[in-house]
Amino acid sequence: MKNAEGGIGLEKDSERQRFEKAFQDRIGRSPAEFIQQKLANGTEPKTIRYQYEMMAAEIARQNSCAAPPFSLYASLKKKKYHKLVRDRIPDIIEASGKTCIWETLSDEAYLQLLDEKLNEELAEYQKSKSLEELADLLEVMGAVVTARGWTWDELTALRKEKRRQRGGFAKKILLKEVVSVSSGHPQNAGKPWSKAEESQLLQEFRRGTDIPGLAQHHGRTEKAIRKRLELLGEIEACSE
Repeated sequence: MKNAEGGIGLEKDSERQRFEKAFQDRIGRSPAEFIQQKLANGTEPKTIRYQYEMMAAEIARQNSCAAPPFSLYASLKKKKYHKLVRDRIPDIIEASGKTCIWETLSDEAYLQLLDEKLNEELAEYQKSKSLEELADLLEVMGAVVTARGWTWDELTALRKEKRRQRGGFAKKILLKEVVSVSSGHPQNAGKPWSKAEESQLLQEFRRGTDIPGLAQHHGRTEKAIRKRLELLGEIEACSE
């Protein structure tokens, strides 16, 4: 068996040598020289592969030998990545004549890499201050919203509500100091709740606003906020 395998190996080497000699005679360069010269001239790897495979098939047919694969002669460079990319990036890479390896992430890994991508795109915007990077940042934000089970409409509604309550940033205001005179009680402490205020409280709580934030916005104590949420059936009553 060992001798047989050795014989097959020698036969393959001899066949490759016959192909390479025929290629040299036909083209005037070895397969490796042909490929490297094309690369040096700026020809796309995909085009070079196609040209080589067409010529190699014809030369192999004429000389009754097998054509070695393109990868045997091409000096291929590999670059490792571990990053979330846009959906069409693998297709774009393949269209350029390169080959890429990719996988579909689990939901947990996807969320983790989305958060990392958000930081990456923000850092790139901070560096370039370009509209293109802002567009990338917005795209990742949309993906995060969807992946976490929210909708863009919900995000837009929340943004508009916060703008209604607190305004935007158009006036270029720089807050420098706050001086307060207080009786020690929130401004609405002890006042009855209106239906409108209760409705607003529920909306804000369901959107994720925490108890301290609700207390500050409604001018009430945190205890009063918890009590009202208990009465409205949003949280369970707890003994104090």
